[in-house]
Amino acid sequence: MLVIAVFAIFAMLIAGYETFAGEQMNVVSATSTQALALNMAAYRQTVIAYVQAHPAFNGAVQANQLTPVANYKPNPMWQGYVQNNLVVVYTTSTVSPELVVDISKLAQGSVFAGRALNGNEVPPADATIAIPLPAGIAGAIPNGSPVWLAQAYAS
Repeated sequence: MLVIAVFAIFAMLIAGYETFAGEQMNVVSATSTQALALNMAAYRQTVIAYVQAHPAFNGAVQANQLTPVANYKPNPMWQGYVQNNLVVVYTTSTVSPELVVDISKLAQGSVFAGRALNGNEVPPADATIAIPLPAGIAGAIPNGSPVWLAQAYAS
């Protein structure tokens, strides 16, 4: 009888651990993609500020050209590219698909925040919308990578 009681208690402890460990992992995953989305947004604002100060600039944005604004902490995964005041912020790294959803939420569902697909930026809410990426980088961004566009004009 004692063996059955010990076995039952042990089984309950394992079940409880599995339940709470799974929930904890989901929270950590969501938090990390949200933090990345916020960092990507800050990088985007930093690139926009650079383009506004240098309206004739076109091409790949180098980290040493930027003066971080807001809460941006430099992250080498972000890439910036500018063509005719169109700012493209993206990554060529493999990231969680949840990041695309999180940047779309930060952009309040804007069609300018989404993922790369065959040389286009496609928002997660509507796969029928495809905004062509500049030819200079369209082939360099892997399908599924997060992409966030902006139009920057001199202030």
